[in-house]
Amino acid sequence: LMADSTTPLMQDGYGPEFKDKTRTYAGCSALPQFLLQTFVLFPVWLMVVVPLMLIYQGIVMLVRLCSPVKPRDPFKGITTEPIQNRPSMDERKLDFVLCGATGFTGTLAAEYLTQIYGMKKYKWAIAGRKQSKLENLKSHLATINPEMKSLPTIVANNKNADDMEQLCLKTKLVMSTVGPYVLYGSELVAACARAGTHYVDITGEIAWVRHVIERLDATARTTGARIVNCCGHDSVPWDLVVYEASKAFRKQGDELKDIRIFDEFKGVASGGTIATLFESFQKPLTKSKRKDGDKRFDPMVTNSEQKKATSKIVTSLPKLCCYYSKENEEYVGPFVMAPVNSNVVKRSNALLGYTERLKYYEVETHSGCMAAWLSVLQSLWFATAIFFPPWKVVMMMTLPSPGQGPSREQMQAGYLKVKAIARSHAGNKQVVRLGFSVDPAYEDTARMMVECGLCSLDEAAEKEGVAGVISPMVAFGSRLTERLVRNGRGCHFSIGAVE
Repeated sequence: LMADSTTPLMQDGYGPEFKDKTRTYAGCSALPQFLLQTFVLFPVWLMVVVPLMLIYQGIVMLVRLCSPVKPRDPFKGITTEPIQNRPSMDERKLDFVLCGATGFTGTLAAEYLTQIYGMKKYKWAIAGRKQSKLENLKSHLATINPEMKSLPTIVANNKNADDMEQLCLKTKLVMSTVGPYVLYGSELVAACARAGTHYVDITGEIAWVRHVIERLDATARTTGARIVNCCGHDSVPWDLVVYEASKAFRKQGDELKDIRIFDEFKGVASGGTIATLFESFQKPLTKSKRKDGDKRFDPMVTNSEQKKATSKIVTSLPKLCCYYSKENEEYVGPFVMAPVNSNVVKRSNALLGYTERLKYYEVETHSGCMAAWLSVLQSLWFATAIFFPPWKVVMMMTLPSPGQGPSREQMQAGYLKVKAIARSHAGNKQVVRLGFSVDPAYEDTARMMVECGLCSLDEAAEKEGVAGVISPMVAFGSRLTERLVRNGRGCHFSIGAVE
């Protein structure tokens, strides 16, 4: 729904597709969990788990003093030089390949492609490590659309450089859902950059993305490859609202100064997401820094000349606290993906130059103080699992394993509302609203990634010729907004000036 003056809206400014959505812990439903977690689990955590965690961490520090652990380099031993005599786009047999198709989100992406596009407009294939799983998926897709009986399959090991190179040379585009990307994504993205093959993924692993920029940005610009990370729930919605706010101000001859974002989210984590989070925190990577003369800087602010951009971002993200926001008239607290989202916006600002010093604020909204406190407690439980493995073992007994995810019913109940209040240097104000009325973290993440990929294949993208390791809005701009709304399953977008 691209909302205009004739669109019927609810009181909060979103469309009727959100009418029946209920919030997590709405009303008094938070009370039982509030009592249990506050007066039983929290005291146990504070009096028993925290002391044990401190003892454990003390032992770990002593061990590391004696035997230091070297941070990982995800691109160690991986070639980054352009492939010579690579085929042109017209010479490639496939328009795109969906890698990691047999995983949870990969299957959702394959189902979306089957339902919306079939095999008539695009020539595409599914890729994975096991032929038997690919055949099972192909049979499943054929029950949705009989055209899928002719869908090609590619067996490839994503840790084998030759397999990845041969795959990338066959296709114009790769869509990748093979997380954790730090473990399974480096050979593939490097092969795409070297082969001049466009690439999109759904990673939220910002430390890994920094390495991708450092190692592959120059290569991708040389070969013409568009390498676009973070094309799902992490972090298309937030990159999009900032871009559209900046665009609206520029039409008025004005410039974006700051943006304050309020997220209302309901969803359930998959086993793959949980495994990625633990992998990212427990096994750190080497620090990635670009060089500009004698100075080193964050790869996220690399400009098109491989130097440090003049545009920067100042973030304001609450830590472990919750409070009442008079501005939004709701309780708010930290949003788990805000650090990822702000970094993607940082990348866009560095390349598009929204403003020299963008102020970025983001929080998650809650139905009441009990719901906000429960969200803080859940963050504490997860943080404890990172630093205290025995607690992680306890948590994993109740969490899904990799490959498992929310049910169809849970995904249908999920949703996301992003409300962004943007202010300009001239004192003007815009409110941008973006909403997804089904689960954004998996079902609509799959759709976002697919539409990002297909944006990379359209004529406008080829004419623009933008290349390198870039963010979604740098690569696609408002074309992506239009595609998400047009092909959406209850996607709402609106923007309007505020007096």
